[in-house]
Amino acid sequence: MSAPATTVHVPILAPEITRWLLEPFRELPPGAPAHWLVDCTLGGGGHTALFLETLAADPALARHKVLSIDQDLEAVERGRTRFEREISEGRLEIVHSRFGEVSTLVRGRPVLGLMADLGFSSDQIEDPNRGLSFRSEGPLDMRLDTASGESCREFLARSREEEIARVLWEYGEERLSRRIASRIVEARRRGELPATAKGLAELIERVFPPAARHGRIHPATRSFQALRIHVNRELEELDSLLESVILGVAPGGRVAILSFHSLEDRKVKLAFKTKEGPFRALTKKPIEPDEAEIRANPRSRSAKLRVAERSHP
Repeated sequence: MSAPATTVHVPILAPEITRWLLEPFRELPPGAPAHWLVDCTLGGGGHTALFLETLAADPALARHKVLSIDQDLEAVERGRTRFEREISEGRLEIVHSRFGEVSTLVRGRPVLGLMADLGFSSDQIEDPNRGLSFRSEGPLDMRLDTASGESCREFLARSREEEIARVLWEYGEERLSRRIASRIVEARRRGELPATAKGLAELIERVFPPAARHGRIHPATRSFQALRIHVNRELEELDSLLESVILGVAPGGRVAILSFHSLEDRKVKLAFKTKEGPFRALTKKPIEPDEAEIRANPRSRSAKLRVAERSHP
């Protein structure tokens, strides 16, 4: 079944990202060939749409193109429907791929800008079949690419208690990781391992003392973060992005990465901070959404944007 063409996702810091990434394009001489701007995480298509709109609005930039990539096949299908005209005009190419394969895709293309939004789109979170929302009655899956890898429930059904606790602590910094892992294994032993995201969230919630169950953040937040990271191999994918993919950007080109938790942000900061490295950080501190954007889009509140420029040899 094809993904619907509509999207509920609101892109985060889109004007800021577009401004940072298009500056090198504006500095190209008039006779320079067409260059590429790569969106490594197409998602709901919000950033890609603004890139295309901004390029088309300026005659000096109209010749440049956008390559958009996503490991979520439904996002790719939705994007191909939404941007059918731009694709037919040769202004946009959309590819189903993971970060680890992007290096091959950009090889031979003059890439002057690249971005990655490391968060989940609202389309994915609201999809009951993903199992990403605490309220989801759909299957406990959590995979971005549902055609590969094991689901969250499969991981919980086969793993030892120590392994589950390690994932919850290492990727979620969950202080009750051992207690939660014990409760999951106990439920599994009784044949009551939750089959839905809502069921797992309720199990985790019961581990917490009553006074801690009704705070601003849901008690299962850190555990869900950890399990999503593990199931989708997010940190390994980020390593591929930082160690190889961004090297496809030409000298003078820029990279913008939007992260949503400290594990990701630390990796991005380190990659951009190394003095001997191929990139120079343009943002000493991460750029964060202002109060107006957070009010309009509460899911943007934890976003951090870092931008770097590819150094000249």
